[in-house]
Amino acid sequence: MQNTLKYDVVIVGAGNAALCSALAAKDQGAEVLIIEKSPQPHQGGNCPYTGGGFRFVHNGLNDLLTLMPSVDNKYNNLNMQPYTANEFKNHMIEVTRGDTDKDLMNTIVSESRPTINWMTNKGVIWELPSSRISSSINAPSIIPNSVGLSAYESGPGLIKMLTKSAKQNGITILYETEMTDLVQNKQKEISSIVCKDSNGTYQVNTRAVVLACGGFEANSDMRKKYLGEGWENAKVRGSKFNTGDGHRLAIKLGAQPTGQWSGCHATPIDINAPATGNQGITERMPRRSYPLGITVNINSERFIDEGEGFAEQTFVKMGSRILSQDKSIAFQIFDSKSFNLLEPRYNNSKPAISGNLNDLAKKLDIPESKFIKTITKFNKAASDGNYSPKKLDGISTNNLTIPKSNWGIKIDTPPFYGYCVTGGITYTYGGPKIDTKARVLDQNNDPITGLYAAGEIVGGILFHNSLRGAGLMHGSVFGKIAGTNAAIL
Repeated sequence: MQNTLKYDVVIVGAGNAALCSALAAKDQGAEVLIIEKSPQPHQGGNCPYTGGGFRFVHNGLNDLLTLMPSVDNKYNNLNMQPYTANEFKNHMIEVTRGDTDKDLMNTIVSESRPTINWMTNKGVIWELPSSRISSSINAPSIIPNSVGLSAYESGPGLIKMLTKSAKQNGITILYETEMTDLVQNKQKEISSIVCKDSNGTYQVNTRAVVLACGGFEANSDMRKKYLGEGWENAKVRGSKFNTGDGHRLAIKLGAQPTGQWSGCHATPIDINAPATGNQGITERMPRRSYPLGITVNINSERFIDEGEGFAEQTFVKMGSRILSQDKSIAFQIFDSKSFNLLEPRYNNSKPAISGNLNDLAKKLDIPESKFIKTITKFNKAASDGNYSPKKLDGISTNNLTIPKSNWGIKIDTPPFYGYCVTGGITYTYGGPKIDTKARVLDQNNDPITGLYAAGEIVGGILFHNSLRGAGLMHGSVFGKIAGTNAAIL
């Protein structure tokens, strides 16, 4: 073992939650070390693969503009209503079906705006989410209020700005450095962390460790163990370095596992998507226009209600169900009525195209007779007409074992199109339990002295589905809280 180092606080990870934690600890006068498993170009966990959006309490557009470095006339036609604490809480409760830890939820909501203010003071530059204003800029328009701001240059920009601030504040970052063990003294207090780099293994003496090293989505064995059969085949949309190291070592010390260990954020993606995240490609790979057609497996069978709701509400479920099918693949089927309505990301792949369904089945290499039977049965239960993708139209199929609750329109107008898709995992939901001070708790709900956690590693916050902008927000909130409390321990 190499020479021993000493720091007041050690942060594991170098993403959004980790960097916020490091900066908060430094605010308290602590000597802070960040260890990052990845090489520097891949720093940031899943953050670089996000749009950098934050969901927080605010008082409307004029309030948000005060957080932006410069404002011009292009926003004159826009109107954004306030986003209240009650709205935020209700959205959290709705998307998690009431399972979210209410104490953690209340902390996220109440600390959301103060944390945004603090990040602004740390050098984060904000802009209005481009996806929300691009179609509204030239005409009077009310834009959604839930995701108030995005970091300049999205997720990669956020990491760049926070890292710059960390370095300016004298925080040491060691890249390609892996945590291999956590050590306690006789009083069961964290006393050191064991690290490994290309030169070998060494120990860092410290009084506090903050685990901000992401989920276990890039660990195929853990995916299979906790998410179930088929999940070992999932492609990873984010960082290949998020392999559950923090989960494993926290539980080894007696941390209480909590949250939905069997759940994760997933989405349908193109079959040719890379096996792990690629910043230039990942966001072009989702395939979420499935409500405008039907989805079949390799046996030519439908297996899910494609029209249960808008894709924004159902894509996590769809991605998960695809991974439970044989070979973890499926085929999205459209006709010419819906083809021009597909989201632009479909332009990044080449579908199978045919003027008749028999030939389409051959091109997709799925059972032809079963495919025709599935389409025929669906069309008998479906309606004539055209799609209205911007509203839940209530056009449901009749008497199908697996219904299509909205957009139940016949697939009968050639040419026909087929896209091969699989499921991509973004992050996992289960993890060690923390309290509102970001302290990791043991089986008796007592804090493990000196051990903190923030970000995607934390269990008990998200269940069943995702809430846009809430992931980065809770990472920043509890990152700041963890760093502060670790430093004053």
